Formats: sequence, C-alpha cells, structure tokens
Amino acid sequence: MQVRMKNVSGKSLEYKTPGACAFDCEALEDVVFAPGEWKLVDTGTVVATPEGYCLVIAPRSGTFKNYGLMQVNSIGIIDQDYCGDADTIKFAYINMKKEEVVIKKGERIGQGMFVKIEKPEFILVDEMGEKNRGWFGTTGLQ
Repeated sequence: MQVRMKNVSGKSLEYKTPGACAFDCEALEDVVFAPGEWKLVDTGTVVATPEGYCLVIAPRSGTFKNYGLMQVNSIGIIDQDYCGDADTIKFAYINMKKEEVVIKKGERIGQGMFVKIEKPEFILVDEMGEKNRGWFGTTGLQ
C-alpha cells in the first residue's frame, strides 16, 4: 500500500505493538486552539487505501484526557479515492477546555484503522414487512 509522508521525519506509518488494530497519526505542525475553538489538525499523510477497505480515523484514547480535544465529527471516513498528493489526513478537533491548548508538531493526535467494506445493492421498497422494534433508544425497555 502506498503512503506519502509529508512530515519532516518522513517516517512511515506503523503499528506500535503486534496486537494494535490502528496506527497513530502525528501533527504536521504546531496547532493552537483557543477555548471552544475547532480546527483541522493536518498530519501531512496521504494513504492509498486498498480496494475493498475504507480508512476510519478517530482520536487516540488520550486525546481528550491529555488535551481536552474532541473530534467534532466523532469519526472520519477516508474513501479509497481520497489519495491525491494534496489529500492529507486531517483531524477535526474542538477544544473543550476553558484554556488554550497547543498541539506540538510530531505529537500523536489520532489513529487510523482499515475496515473491510461491502457495497450491497440498494433496492427501494414500499414497506419493510418486518415488525417494528420500537423507537430510537428503546432496546431492552418493557
């Protein structure tokens, strides 16, 4: 799989342990967040996602704990055709703290995981023919 790293170190993506499901992404440059401000944190990484997969990006477990940052779109999905030279992986974060937060260049600020996808054919119907299970959030209610 082709990967282009536009960071200064030029080191490739890697899984940190044999059991890791995701690889870490590093900030391409320093990013300063004012309280309540959201910004894109560019990783400078372009990945040619293999056919039959998508790349899902999410915060690392310590991103909120260590920085007070939340990813504004919960997760990000990188499509197979988002792989041009300028199509870098970016994380959309918002600062939930009441103070300024600084992400330093090279800090691990997110993670990516390849997920196998299927593309079933969509068939329009007039009704589903199944018994309704309930409303949003009703699982397990009597």
